[in-house]
Amino acid sequence: MNTSDSPPNTSEAVPEPEFIKIRQLSRVLNGQARWRILRELAKGEALPVKVLAAVAGCPPASASKHMLLLKKAGVVQSGYGRLYKLTPRFQPEPGGTRLDLGHCVLKLDTKW
Repeated sequence: MNTSDSPPNTSEAVPEPEFIKIRQLSRVLNGQARWRILRELAKGEALPVKVLAAVAGCPPASASKHMLLLKKAGVVQSGYGRLYKLTPRFQPEPGGTRLDLGHCVLKLDTKW
């Protein structure tokens, strides 16, 4: 059989976008400190907990707890030197202020 005469395979599965689980979403969005951290990380730079604590207006120990929760939810990742950044699938385009979490879109250009 000549495979060049075969119709193209259109039944290939298209992967679903990965989103935060809905039950984790309420924890991620709970509190101004996390919103401030997300707004800062949306700028695209990887940052240490000390800087994120200053941005959030909380002690570094509290910021570490926020980061652990955000990491477990898959919103952030940590790398070399324990620098935190948004997971690439959630990183807005350069200059963007909207963070698409799948079930909701955060408008991060508003100050509290």
